Amino acid sequence: MSTLGSLDVLDDVAGASLDRLTDLAARTFHAPVAFVSLIEVDRQRLISRKGLTSAGSHIRDSICAHTIGSTAGLVINDLALDPRFSSLPLVAGPPHLRFYAGTPLIAANGVAIGALCVMDSVPRQFSADDRRQLQTLGMAVMNELELRTLSGRRDPVSGLPNRHQFAIDYAARSVRTPGRPCYAVMIDVLDLPRANEAGQVLGMVPLEALIRRAGVRINLALDGVAQVYHVEATRFAFVIELPDRDAIERLVHLLHDDLIRPIMAAAVPLAPQFHAGLCEATLGRDSADDVLRKMMIGMHSALAGHVTCCWYSSLRDEGLQRSYRLATDGQQALQQDQFHLVYQPRFRAEDLTPVSAEVLLRWDHPQLGAVSPAEFIPVFERTALMDGVTAWVLDHAFTQLAQWRREGLSLTLSINLSARDVARKGMADAFIATLLCKGLSCTDVEVEITEGEWLRADSLPGEQLKQLAAAGVRVAIDDFGSGYSNFGYLTELPIHTIKLDKSMIDDLPTDTRAQLKVQAVIGLAHGLGYNTVGEGAETFEQVALLQAYGCDEIQGFALSRPVSATDLAALQTVPYVPA
Repeated sequence: MSTLGSLDVLDDVAGASLDRLTDLAARTFHAPVAFVSLIEVDRQRLISRKGLTSAGSHIRDSICAHTIGSTAGLVINDLALDPRFSSLPLVAGPPHLRFYAGTPLIAANGVAIGALCVMDSVPRQFSADDRRQLQTLGMAVMNELELRTLSGRRDPVSGLPNRHQFAIDYAARSVRTPGRPCYAVMIDVLDLPRANEAGQVLGMVPLEALIRRAGVRINLALDGVAQVYHVEATRFAFVIELPDRDAIERLVHLLHDDLIRPIMAAAVPLAPQFHAGLCEATLGRDSADDVLRKMMIGMHSALAGHVTCCWYSSLRDEGLQRSYRLATDGQQALQQDQFHLVYQPRFRAEDLTPVSAEVLLRWDHPQLGAVSPAEFIPVFERTALMDGVTAWVLDHAFTQLAQWRREGLSLTLSINLSARDVARKGMADAFIATLLCKGLSCTDVEVEITEGEWLRADSLPGEQLKQLAAAGVRVAIDDFGSGYSNFGYLTELPIHTIKLDKSMIDDLPTDTRAQLKVQAVIGLAHGLGYNTVGEGAETFEQVALLQAYGCDEIQGFALSRPVSATDLAALQTVPYVPA
């Protein structure tokens, strides 16, 4: 069974590739029945057959179980006269078979895994030439099985063993030397964005040549020391036993120096990259899948940090596992009302009257407790779940706003939209339709978006913002000053409000440069006709300075933390009095 498992031939794909040989055997010997039988622990499985409907039988009803015991094969001229087989279902009952000839299928390790057989409904003779022909066909069947195995275990570009072979070899190594410590290394020779770009410019031939040559270099450097595997399109891996971490790091840096030399790939000089992920493993304890996963975590850390190599980090692993859980639990959270909204007021600077509020999403996870939107929103943005979450926020926020309107409150709401939201075709139409469905006006709301290069006037997000603005929805740029901070592209978009990022506000009381920068931004924004909001004000000193600089609105813990809908309504009816 271990040999069968290692060959991966117990499937329909393997059988389909043998059907032509089975048919050839039937025609060669003028036999109505021919099949390839593989012997398992207690069953025989017919993975290719002609003239039989059954796909297998118990081992006690198998003639082939006797065939694999002899390298010469087995011929029974008349099954009805042989006491071993006369009572078998295929002999005693339909189709009443009388003749059998089989040759064993012997793998490269000398183990017989099954047989190629022909049968007839009448007794027959089988000559020595017939036996040789059947043996030749049996060898062809075995070659087909092993060729299929080989092609399924080697990467077609590099010719190196692939990830599947890595798993098989690692498992075998774990059985041979359980408990032995080792190190595993994964090397990325060309990150995927760069590979995609190179493929578009140069075509696949130079790209594959680069990957192939990189594999050759790694393989030559480790010749006789470790087997190299081509585990992903641009990634190679190996397992090695060395004294300590210092030794493996020295080896990795030597590989780096050798690999980054330019390679002539289809007459094009290309330079491989080198980012390696390293992990410790214990044979027999850590599975191949887990080792591959840990190497990948380390490698992605190296890619993100633009460094040669990184070790697997359990903390990063836990973070990835948590992110994955949030992504998978999000849909259930929507269905079970685990989300709720809170509102952080924005105050008019001149008299500190609340004039609007930013809608903030909160998640009370049944096991993890309160999860910050700073953690789960980036996770959701990478999945289709974000669309449903945004729809939920709009529906609940607009329902609440409609209730406030009925109660005579004039507060407006500001809704955060992600880059994914604004880039979704039809988003503006859905936004406006939801708003009008609640009996609200487009002038009742504002949308907040973060600045960035993705936001261009001629892009789909830009067009959708123009559509919202044309309908009367105000548009605010959130977190201005945290990164991109470019007024140039803003003039091409329907922007109404600039929200100064908290990082610009933090040092206002003590930093003259921060004061000058905030004054300059507010002055320029006003000159361009934008409303300004100072967000993240946590002290009254910051509030006073923003008032002095002419900021239009202020938002922050100094004035109010996020509050419930009930508390926000009460805040509108009670004048704000500083503590």
